[in-house]
Amino acid sequence: MKKIFLAIIFISLIGQYSCIIDQDKYKETEIFEEFETQKGFLILHLPPVLFKVVMSLSDEDRIEAKEILDKIDLIKVLFFQESENTNLTVSELKSKIHENIKGYEYNLLTRIAEKDTDISIYIIDKEDVIHEVLVLMESDDEYVGFNLVGKLTKEEVFKVYKMINTENIQNIEN
Repeated sequence: MKKIFLAIIFISLIGQYSCIIDQDKYKETEIFEEFETQKGFLILHLPPVLFKVVMSLSDEDRIEAKEILDKIDLIKVLFFQESENTNLTVSELKSKIHENIKGYEYNLLTRIAEKDTDISIYIIDKEDVIHEVLVLMESDDEYVGFNLVGKLTKEEVFKVYKMINTENIQNIEN
């Protein structure tokens, strides 16, 4: 009888704790969602393992990259190239993305100018943990966005940026 009573208590405790929902759990943004059905856009949802395709890694960086990739849950990639078939121009897309950035309360981490491309890095951070990183690369007729969802530090965000090989990204687009 005691065993049955203990088993019932044990099962009810397991059931109680397994049904608890973490109310503070972070919900990712859908920053690229409105563009998924429009012409000229390619939007990919990638597991972090496939992100290695756009990263240039030396042998010494592989261990550090693996540790960082383990902290990333999902990577969303947006490619847009302006043409006569598209409904938006790059400047219109930039305006819409910046509206979404304000709406989702991203904070600008840094802005970098490289040759013909402007790069902006935005983050959503709560309690010193970065839950989302948004990297936007804009040129005259192309727009590329990376949305990394996970739990990172600012130092790890800059390491991810350094690992991204923009030449490989441009080769993928063509």
